[in-house]
Amino acid sequence: MNERERRTRSSGYTNERTRGTALGRKRKKRKKNNKRFLIVILIVIAVIAGVLGISYAVGRHFASGYLISDNQEDTEIAPETLISVDIPQGASTRDIAALLKDNGIIGSEFSFRMKSKINGADGSYNYGTFYLSKDMSTEQIIEILQSPPSTDEINKITIPEGYTAKQIAALVDEKGIATSDEFINEMNNGTFEYEFLEGIPKRENYLEGYLFPDTYFLSGNETAHDIIVMMLNRFEQIYNNSLKDFIDSTDYTLDQIVTVASMVESEAKLDEERPTIAGVIYNRLEMDMKLQIDSTVQYALSTKNEVVTETDLTVDSPYNTYQNTGLPAGPICNPGEASLVAALKPEEHNYLYYVLKERGGSEHAFAETYDDFLAAKAEYKSTFDN
Repeated sequence: MNERERRTRSSGYTNERTRGTALGRKRKKRKKNNKRFLIVILIVIAVIAGVLGISYAVGRHFASGYLISDNQEDTEIAPETLISVDIPQGASTRDIAALLKDNGIIGSEFSFRMKSKINGADGSYNYGTFYLSKDMSTEQIIEILQSPPSTDEINKITIPEGYTAKQIAALVDEKGIATSDEFINEMNNGTFEYEFLEGIPKRENYLEGYLFPDTYFLSGNETAHDIIVMMLNRFEQIYNNSLKDFIDSTDYTLDQIVTVASMVESEAKLDEERPTIAGVIYNRLEMDMKLQIDSTVQYALSTKNEVVTETDLTVDSPYNTYQNTGLPAGPICNPGEASLVAALKPEEHNYLYYVLKERGGSEHAFAETYDDFLAAKAEYKSTFDN
């Protein structure tokens, strides 16, 4: 084979290899392009799925709060479902929506704001006290809030915090709803099925502590049973929202917590002192000290005399904490939410005593030792002598 033939063959081999390499590169490039195309397709699918998911979530949100309101018909509202809501001057739609949500009137702040904007109601709301219900449609709520606050006297009954069952019975009698005896009899002997009442022993004034103090709106046809159910329903709401999750973490039963709260309600005049007084009660219980709380004696005597005498302190009653160690036989009044929360979340301290700083006043002085307590009594004694 001459030199020319060798070069030709060599050149042919090289060309074949070059063509093979080029073909391989093209195939690799095509594979890369295919991969990129698949990645792009997957990204597009993911984006579409995300958009559809968001649309579905928003749709459900509207369906549960906004669109349902569109389909609600304005129906007659039961008076007992009305709640007084105070709208402050200058409140924005966002502020109002938050207030309505906090009071259980609406389920979605966002839905209310959207409805308000669509109806052109933003900036047209009045301030003052309005009577609203969770059973109202969004349109009804907007219309009411755009109107001047009602000055009409609404048929209602207000139970002050700290009222006893007997005081509530007298108020119900005064309102002409039922006689005091009918109320007391129904409270002690009626049938009321609530989870929070399970395990409560039958005792005098059976539901004492659970007749939640609040304002209740009436139709005029209520019975003693109806009024009691309204108060128990309100307690159940507070129990589920503020108490239930904490009860299991304490060494006390719900009835014991309510009993402590009732003493806090009777003793404390200032909200900031409620957890402190609750702490004193628990400290004395843990040390097996008699609680020696005057309001338990007043309850045993069915009196609210400002001064408890030495004779009063000797009354024979399971509620008298001067004569008996531990908690009284049950709650001594119907406490509000602040006292219930204080009984569940007492302040941690070493105080064992407290004394009122002045007759008819609200502030107490707290002491860790009996000597400090006596010193505080001596310091503030002059205010009681005047």
